[in-house]
Amino acid sequence: MDEFDVHIKPKRNLLEIDLKAVWRYRDLLRMFVFRDFVTYYKQTILGPLWFFIQPMFTAAINLFVFGSLAGLGPEGVPGFLFYLSGPILWQYFQDTFIKTSATFVENQAIFGKVYFPRLIMPLTTLISGLLKFGVQLSLLLIAIAIYFVKSGEFSMQWEIVFFPLILMIIMMTAMGFGLIVSALTTKYRDLKFLIEFGIPLLKYVTPGIATSMYLFKENLPDALIPFAIYNPIGYLIDMFNYMFIGVGHFSWASMGITAGFAAFVLFVGVLIFNQTEKNFMDTV
Repeated sequence: MDEFDVHIKPKRNLLEIDLKAVWRYRDLLRMFVFRDFVTYYKQTILGPLWFFIQPMFTAAINLFVFGSLAGLGPEGVPGFLFYLSGPILWQYFQDTFIKTSATFVENQAIFGKVYFPRLIMPLTTLISGLLKFGVQLSLLLIAIAIYFVKSGEFSMQWEIVFFPLILMIIMMTAMGFGLIVSALTTKYRDLKFLIEFGIPLLKYVTPGIATSMYLFKENLPDALIPFAIYNPIGYLIDMFNYMFIGVGHFSWASMGITAGFAAFVLFVGVLIFNQTEKNFMDTV
């Protein structure tokens, strides 16, 4: 039987997701990840040092604003360690969410010229951001080691073995929401500006960033409490902080709920993205 390069198929149904095509284009995915990670700071003077400079400056500013001025710093560990921990996980979520949400808008030129599985671009964002997060996580581990040498206290908890689960839930949530918004922005461009403006602000009402979950509920106005109770990222960051620096708490119930929520969001996001990619060039 002859083999053909082009196969004409009927219209795909809602649940038909061609993951085999993504695997066939894995070399393209690898190339895009390399491009994003290597060239991000290629034309800067300090280059890759920005991976370390940004979280350190963020931690120093948060320490001054929330720790010194507002008095919301944690107890038991240095404030700098706390304000270095949570924000690096949030930054990975934020960058993945925002960049994924702009998939169709930012890549319309290349999407209109050549075919490849469109999921390659969100996966590129997910993986390249993961590499950046890994570099910044090494900075946190160095800070933890310095704290241990100076104080003799080891801040990491045994629950750190479940850290890959926390990271996986963060990845699923960020990509799921990003895929949903990316599909909507093909028709409603205002969402792009809303996400870019709103997500960074959401950081300051997420427990584990400015203060722990407990102090968040104790010190902030009642109007902001729902952001702690119904924000799944807050629970994940709180558990992340507990694993690495011993501030916060670990809860199997919280992990189970956030994991289920993340799986649902990712499933819906992939379905919507899969349907939108077929005709988005007519509306983008």
